[in-house]
Amino acid sequence: MEEIFTDPTLETVRDVLKEYMSRPFVVQVSGGCSVNYQGRAKSKLDSGERLLIVKQDNAVLIHGPENYQPKNWQPQTDEFDVFIESGQLVVVSRRFNPKEVVEVRFEDVELVFVTRLVDDRDLVVRGHEVDIHEAIERDPAIVEEGLKIVEREKKTDAGFIDVFASDEEGRLVVIEVKRNPNHNSVLQLGRYVKEIEEEFPSREIRGVLVAPKASESVVSYLEDRDLSFCEVSMEEVIPSYEKFRQNQSNLVQFGPDYSAD
Repeated sequence: MEEIFTDPTLETVRDVLKEYMSRPFVVQVSGGCSVNYQGRAKSKLDSGERLLIVKQDNAVLIHGPENYQPKNWQPQTDEFDVFIESGQLVVVSRRFNPKEVVEVRFEDVELVFVTRLVDDRDLVVRGHEVDIHEAIERDPAIVEEGLKIVEREKKTDAGFIDVFASDEEGRLVVIEVKRNPNHNSVLQLGRYVKEIEEEFPSREIRGVLVAPKASESVVSYLEDRDLSFCEVSMEEVIPSYEKFRQNQSNLVQFGPDYSAD
């Protein structure tokens, strides 16, 4: 179900909001309005073109034309009131605990959109550094053949080394894992290598930064300090990652001719 009203009268908007705002619908109102808030503090937004969104759980958001953050919001609304006063459409949302009131006054309304959304899926985020840690622990060969894990999260005075290992030639390997490495990541790895050199003065020590990608400047920064870079693909780390990534559709994939029908 969806209803769209273009350039409606304030009386029409009032009737639509009274019908749907307190029911499990998403209601969007676009137009020129001012906003007053009273509660734990007070705030006022002078007149401007904004978008009022009332969600199905009665959360209220007021967005301006820029930025992803709302100008004002109310995470829970216990009571709505809609009326016309002095030629303006007034929408009042009240919260009882804590006591808060958001009042939106529309001078004009360009669009009203009412719909019901169904979304029973939880957001699943994959591809964190811990996934790379665990993949190396399961199969050290993703870094290099012959690598053997000595210790995970080895404690040093400089912090915890992600993976402490040894290579085929008996050299100790300090592995720092980063999802998005930068120059500070290189400095951090260098500090860990120095700590291990002091702890094992008779052993040869290597430092390896492991990440899905690194900029040319970061790789050059590593090489200048006799440190190495190992690129691992997230598809290798998480077998289902590519399928997961493809399933996470975003609006960029939908062209101007896209239709939900």
